[in-house]
Amino acid sequence: MFDAALAAAVTRTVPKISPTELGHIQQTEIVKDLFEGHYESATTVAQAFRGALLGIGVAEAVDGEIVAFDNTVWRVPVDGIPVVADRALGLPFSVVARGGTAITESVAAGTDFSGLTALIDEVRKAAGQHDDHAVAAVRVDGTFTGVVLRSEPRQQRPYRPLTEVLEHEVRFPFANWSGTLVGFRFPDVNDQVVIPGLHLHGIGADRQSGGHCHRAVTVAATLRVWIDDVGIFVPMTGVHYGG
Repeated sequence: MFDAALAAAVTRTVPKISPTELGHIQQTEIVKDLFEGHYESATTVAQAFRGALLGIGVAEAVDGEIVAFDNTVWRVPVDGIPVVADRALGLPFSVVARGGTAITESVAAGTDFSGLTALIDEVRKAAGQHDDHAVAAVRVDGTFTGVVLRSEPRQQRPYRPLTEVLEHEVRFPFANWSGTLVGFRFPDVNDQVVIPGLHLHGIGADRQSGGHCHRAVTVAATLRVWIDDVGIFVPMTGVHYGG
């Protein structure tokens, strides 16, 4: 659900963001390789999350979802209970935000992922950074209902494609949940390079739950948006795209 009145307020009050105030997103590997079953380490927690504002990723061998914020990187294994990730842990895929100017907004109660996406887009538009290539780093803190988180069992070689792995994902439903969701709003383009749309991982306020977030509806929440430029590094080829 999207609150049109809130969107109108955002349009009136959000300051314009100049290019000098943009943050930077560094993605390691492309989504196509991950979905094809390339689960070997392409970077490490220490390398990927150095100086990170927030970020998400996948552990080597798909041994848990990665969530980072407040100077801590967690791994959420298949039991759904977060553990602080070892700095040497390998990652086949990560997306990390650094720097930038945050725009903060309250989120109306009853806002689902569709409404949250629309609100983020309104914030980007009001900040003068809404186009087909604009990307936002996102953090949502608060209380939620109807939350579903997930993780996956560690994979063994020969690795199966990610679509087959996700057929056996483990889901953790919560009627009521408090915590932090972080991630990215990428363009709605399935180019096999980035994850299209809104993609969030979460950690519970009590640090006893977490994972990729399938869905959530806000009760009382605060949204922070950082509008960023993007650079993508593909270690196998040594190719850098973007910033």
